[in-house]
Amino acid sequence: MYRVRWSLALLVGLVAACSAPDTAIAPSRVPLAESAGLRLWPIASIAALILEPLELRGLVAQPFDVVRSESGEQRARQILVGVGGVEVLRVESALDGSLRLIAKSGVALESGGLSESAAIARALRHLVRLGLEIPAGGPTVQSAAGRTLVIWTREARGVPVPGDGTRVVLNGAGALVGISIEESPLAALPARMTRAEAALRAAAALLPRGASVSGEPELVWALPTEAFGEASGPRTPRRLAWCVRGAMDDGAVFELQLDAGSLALLGWDGAP
Repeated sequence: MYRVRWSLALLVGLVAACSAPDTAIAPSRVPLAESAGLRLWPIASIAALILEPLELRGLVAQPFDVVRSESGEQRARQILVGVGGVEVLRVESALDGSLRLIAKSGVALESGGLSESAAIARALRHLVRLGLEIPAGGPTVQSAAGRTLVIWTREARGVPVPGDGTRVVLNGAGALVGISIEESPLAALPARMTRAEAALRAAAALLPRGASVSGEPELVWALPTEAFGEASGPRTPRRLAWCVRGAMDDGAVFELQLDAGSLALLGWDGAP
């Protein structure tokens, strides 16, 4: 999912690059990903798609490096800098070439108050322009720090993957500020699925005196916590789990996750 459509994207990128001044972006002195066996979309091609021709003048592509994201994924990072070495554009890709992050610097806040429908339409336009796959389902729209966020939560087998998905950040006028795409590794489905009522019984057996569950269990792709998952870490595959919510006798809410196959406890949040 969320991979760059190489043929279309590179074709569009080449056309756009040819329309810009031929001295707009200085090449890096180090060959791009070929020497490391990586397959990356050059940042110059991306810049030609999302920056104005005058903005491209004088930009220099720094040698790419390999970094680790907050989620623990190894990524190839490319950066364009302008006058004084100030970062103008940052692009991060997974080592298989999948685009993970585009971040523009210095984008004005702008007033404008995009409507929800206008924000979604503008976000879709940016994804199409970059040749990125359109996420399935309807997005949510949020506002934060003067920016508008259009967020598609990732689903796998019809079950949400919390924290994963595609996020497009816009300013008040709809200009692109950035795009992030998160895709966690997922474990194989359980050989045999348990039912929601079995998850409720298993959860009730784990609760301290006075605690109770509320609502129906929901399926999610959960990341086992270190206390309950073997070798748990940022890139530990998420497991299909029943999420059960409830409250302690003092009113404090909690949420626990049970493996959808074995009903083993994977995580418990909010409870002391």
